[in-house]
Amino acid sequence: MDRFVLGETDFAVDRAESSVRTAPDGTVTIEVWGTTEALDDQPDTGRYAWAIHPPRLYLTDVPVDRSGAVATVRLDDSMADRYDIGLYLHEHGDVVGELVLDPGRSLRISGSAQVNGRTEPIDVEVELPLPPG
Repeated sequence: MDRFVLGETDFAVDRAESSVRTAPDGTVTIEVWGTTEALDDQPDTGRYAWAIHPPRLYLTDVPVDRSGAVATVRLDDSMADRYDIGLYLHEHGDVVGELVLDPGRSLRISGSAQVNGRTEPIDVEVELPLPPG
């Protein structure tokens, strides 16, 4: 089941906009978008009522450790200095945590993200494969 949970808010996953690509050099590029519908369903007093676009989680050309087909990487503060990793929700915020990518099954990123100067838990899971973009 797809989910894009930021704090206590599930933005769902826009499967048409999201993508997962692995490169021959062993790096991964991932984009996961929340849905406009889930954003619009938030109450006017909700934590993200100010947002006009759904969140986007991204990792660009990030090296991973492999065990068979499964790829993992620990996302820490030093990764943000070396790679394009973050959460975009009207501004870019750092993401720390763990990525597990099983190409035949799912993508999972769990940890925390910076949103407007505060740390929010993040839990993203996407069933794979995604449709071609």
